[in-house]
Amino acid sequence: MIQTEKGATRSHIAHEANISNLINYEKDTRFFLSKNKDCVGYLINTRTLKILDPLLKNNNTWLTVGDYNGFEAQYFGEHNQTVTASDISDMFLKEAKKEGFIKEYRKENVEQLSFSEDSFDYVSCREAFHHFPRAFLGIYEMIRVAKKGAILIEPLDILAKMPFILWLKNICDLFNPLLINKIWKNRFSWETVGNYVFKISERDVEKIAMGINLPCIALKGINVFLNIKEDTTSVPTDFKLLNKIKRKFIFRNFLCQLRIIPYNTLCSIIFKEMPDDETLIGLKENNYRIVKLPPNPYLSN
Repeated sequence: MIQTEKGATRSHIAHEANISNLINYEKDTRFFLSKNKDCVGYLINTRTLKILDPLLKNNNTWLTVGDYNGFEAQYFGEHNQTVTASDISDMFLKEAKKEGFIKEYRKENVEQLSFSEDSFDYVSCREAFHHFPRAFLGIYEMIRVAKKGAILIEPLDILAKMPFILWLKNICDLFNPLLINKIWKNRFSWETVGNYVFKISERDVEKIAMGINLPCIALKGINVFLNIKEDTTSVPTDFKLLNKIKRKFIFRNFLCQLRIIPYNTLCSIIFKEMPDDETLIGLKENNYRIVKLPPNPYLSN
């Protein structure tokens, strides 16, 4: 247990230091996506957040975690939401507030959030869960401080959506448990800052909710990651690059709709209370799959 705690602490320190080391680069490029709304990168990032628009019709309170430059908080704030941005480092969040992109921020470790239970209507995490050294501890903390639900937008574990790879792994395991690694190259993935890359599946989300007797989850696949070599922070928008990216998204989405390949990212909403009809209708209209979960018969009143 001591070694586990030390490993997690080292990962937290490394992530905070990594953000500090990148400050000059980020100030020149990605941080200013918040200003440069006509650049390709801004449009790509906004596209990902638009899938949460069904939750933005009414004013809600939000906590964003792993929101290192306040981009998500800014987007929600522009949609009349009351938002507190948070990250393990507040270096960029200070700048974001100074520039007027966000109103509130906190320096927070998602594994030990300082907020009380039900402090926010929604707690969201976009592409940061896979950085957490104890990722599932982080999601339970998100659920704890949320009143209505917790949201993950994270890379999908392809093993859950590609039975052929699972079958192949089972065959390889008969000879050598590591043999599949020659085909499944990113089975064990680490980032240069030192964290293992967690990926999530629909079944993982379902088990998280069922384990603590929650009523409902909503799931939607989306393609976020593309192999793009060009600089997407260029200003003004490079329409040739933008059209190229759109064509890539259209082609990949087409393959996903045919079930040839899975979406590379999963948006999961874990509801702590059953959403109202308006929210459910909005989610269904945006192609979410709603899964109403049975109550635990041994814990039900």
